[in-house]
Amino acid sequence: MKELAGRLTALDPDAGAAVRVIAYFDRLAESRAGVEALVRGAAVLAGCPARLVDPERRVHVRVEADGTRHDTGTPPDPAWPSAELSPGGAGVLWLERGRDGAESGGPAPTGRDARYGTPAPVAPSVVDAVILERAAGVLRLVLDRTRGRAPADDPALVETLLDATAPEQARLHAARRLGLD
Repeated sequence: MKELAGRLTALDPDAGAAVRVIAYFDRLAESRAGVEALVRGAAVLAGCPARLVDPERRVHVRVEADGTRHDTGTPPDPAWPSAELSPGGAGVLWLERGRDGAESGGPAPTGRDARYGTPAPVAPSVVDAVILERAAGVLRLVLDRTRGRAPADDPALVETLLDATAPEQARLHAARRLGLD
């Protein structure tokens, strides 16, 4: 893969960088990296803060471009480049990059969508698009494996937790999903 990336870089630097991003996230997936490590990888590779927000699973992780975790209560700017973890799902990975492609410490200074008066989304660069796609795909797998797929307010979780005949592992999972761990 390194040789291919090197050859591609000579022809097209973005294509070479994209192949290196793919290889990087493949290695993280193979090593069963956790959520924070994946968001950190996205931030470091993109050179700007990255943020994962999944309200259904109660996951909020933000990592600076230097790799340090720095969660914040401010909502993501809808104009930042982003990728849904699954189509129509609530989980989204964001790159906090402003309209000019620069890192943005807060909501990006953007133009307004004339139709709606909302910030116009930033089109990600080729490399940012690959970072978002690969990281979101691996994050979805990790969250499905570690946090389950049921929404946090699913009444079945309460039933499972209170059901004395349910397997202990299922009851523990339900308790974690309900935030009772």
